[in-house]
Amino acid sequence: MIYQAVSFLAEQLNHYLKTTDGNSTLASNFTQLRNVAHLTDDEIKNLNNILVTLVNVSEEFTMKNNPNYVRQGDNINYQNAPMYLNLYVLFSSCINTSYEKSLIYLSQIVEFFQGKNTFTKQNSPTTKTGMGDFRLHLDIYSPTFEQANYLWSTLGGKQFPYVLYRVRLVEIQRENVTETRGIIKQVELREKLS
Repeated sequence: MIYQAVSFLAEQLNHYLKTTDGNSTLASNFTQLRNVAHLTDDEIKNLNNILVTLVNVSEEFTMKNNPNYVRQGDNINYQNAPMYLNLYVLFSSCINTSYEKSLIYLSQIVEFFQGKNTFTKQNSPTTKTGMGDFRLHLDIYSPTFEQANYLWSTLGGKQFPYVLYRVRLVEIQRENVTETRGIIKQVELREKLS
């Protein structure tokens, strides 16, 4: 679900940028799911894209109290409760022909996620498969200058205009029933005679 969620956001952003005034000539792969850390110097010189990179994953601990069972007919199926993740997704505006255009696209990224910060199956048509019934909520994440320095040093040192978002509540659950038991339908108490 991690790949599906990040590539879904890249697809949604790409569609928005293509439909924004003046951007109708953008390539279908203008927004790309790529690791900024793996760019070569030659690739950096020729970049004219928005790059979407997953930079961190953390568990959402507030959602750990979900029940680990499901009732199906007269049986109870036990399985591990789903895990909910926060994904930290970096959107880098890599327009080498013009720094001004990089900043314009960066503004459009922020405008898009400000106008639509919750994505569901109902409000976001997609060509991506394997998404199931999903709900993604995006919050802008502002690292300190020191954290931003560490981030870009880790990613290779070439900093682009960027914005970092926390994508909340990506659900991960393996369909794996660990145990099945019957339901207790009747309790009988007997008095022990001595």
